Amino acid sequence: MLYAIFAIDRNNLFGNKGKLPWHYSEDLKYFKEKTLNKTIIMGEETFKSVLRNDKPLPNRTSVIATLTDYTFKDVEVTHDIFGYIKQSKEDLYIIGGKSIIELTYRLCDILYITYIDNDHEGDTYLNLDLSNFELVDEKVSGILHFRTYKKIK
Repeated sequence: MLYAIFAIDRNNLFGNKGKLPWHYSEDLKYFKEKTLNKTIIMGEETFKSVLRNDKPLPNRTSVIATLTDYTFKDVEVTHDIFGYIKQSKEDLYIIGGKSIIELTYRLCDILYITYIDNDHEGDTYLNLDLSNFELVDEKVSGILHFRTYKKIK
């Protein structure tokens, strides 16, 4: 199955200068819970932004989708995200950035979207059309709305 997991604020803001424009520990915990021991696919800049101590996110298999010649030790790189998705036999989680999500979310079986009911400063917005998805679950915790959408077949 193919999943996407990301957060946006009420204005569809997604990022700020290549980073998250917010820090909500509950959302980070949710992300970790969903992606732990899974394969995550992201663009090159997103990969660089999540490195900690020059290491990828722990206990996940990272795949970088890029058109450049970027490499990273022990991390798979694909120059054809659609081909990679098509040939994969395991669950894949698309985590960003903007271009990767906008290119692939329509292919996803499940979308995990955290809606943040607040305004933030940033420069990167997602353009999403969820008309082919139905909301199947929502958990609200303060200003965080953890929504699960399933593709309508």
